[in-house]
Amino acid sequence: MNQKEKVIVLLSGGLDSAVCLWLMKEKDFELYTITFNYFKRFKKEIQSCLQIATFSQVKEHKTIDLSFLSEFEDEKYPDSSPLLNTKELIPPNYISSRNLIYYSIAAWWAEKIGASTIIGGHNKDDIIYFPDTTSEFFSLLTKSINMGTYGSGSHKYQIIIPLHNYTKLNVLEEAIRLDLPINLTWSCQRREDIACGTCHSCKSRLKSFRQIGKIDPLKYAL
Repeated sequence: MNQKEKVIVLLSGGLDSAVCLWLMKEKDFELYTITFNYFKRFKKEIQSCLQIATFSQVKEHKTIDLSFLSEFEDEKYPDSSPLLNTKELIPPNYISSRNLIYYSIAAWWAEKIGASTIIGGHNKDDIIYFPDTTSEFFSLLTKSINMGTYGSGSHKYQIIIPLHNYTKLNVLEEAIRLDLPINLTWSCQRREDIACGTCHSCKSRLKSFRQIGKIDPLKYAL
């Protein structure tokens, strides 16, 4: 009996990563999910990740404590930091070297369990604002993983970003096509009891629902 190919999906609790997980479910892989809990991350987001992973019946779900990491707006930088020179251009939710850290940890797990593919849920809009979401970045990171692991002797590791050409609207359309449980996802950046409806993520999500003429199953404070 042939073993299923093992795939690791980075799970954030939002629509993008959930769509990636369901796309991999369509291909009948043996699925593993990993979530990173950084400083001030809402418990609701971590809970959503666990609920999505449980609902999709993944083989194993890990939550990694990275509480030493914080978003740009919450971080304190010394005067010598180059980030202070361009702080007006940096998104408030930027985390220094975020994906370098996340995907390196995912690669550690991949080598441990014998997975060869790591999936990330970055979309077309992310590439505009975050330098560690570009195709070039992931191409170079993949080369580094394959150069720096013993496991690459039998497994050629790859990082795949299925949504790199998707807009937020495209992501929602795909979520509906895949019939994934949208009610389990969470996007709000300001509240965790009820979605605020006014932060960038909520506005983007609500706009996509309006564009397709459907109602978001989440409750909003509006």
